[in-house]
Amino acid sequence: MWLVDNNVPRQVTHLLRDLGHDVVEVREVLAPNAPDAAIAAFARQSGRRVVTHDTRFAGACRRDGIRHLWLRMPEADDPRRIREEIERIEACFRVGALRVTVPRSWVACEEARA
Repeated sequence: MWLVDNNVPRQVTHLLRDLGHDVVEVREVLAPNAPDAAIAAFARQSGRRVVTHDTRFAGACRRDGIRHLWLRMPEADDPRRIREEIERIEACFRVGALRVTVPRSWVACEEARA
């Protein structure tokens, strides 16, 4: 289950939905200008993984133990890269990754700290 941040292109939401994932956008469930703390609280309460481009928010998610996908590539490439890497992204989360980072050419999984 995914929670897509407002800074992520809508094509990413459409792609995840087309691939059969349960996806909601922040703008669908919270105020349009909801602060990161409210987004994080919703993600934790609903058991959703956050998808964000925001470096500061990704850092807060990491610090607070919220599972998230941190997209670090130009927005135009997001849907293509996610389509290419969705199996690897999902595998990272299945084994307990807290953060999955997707830049231009690789995918990094970071496990939750004990």
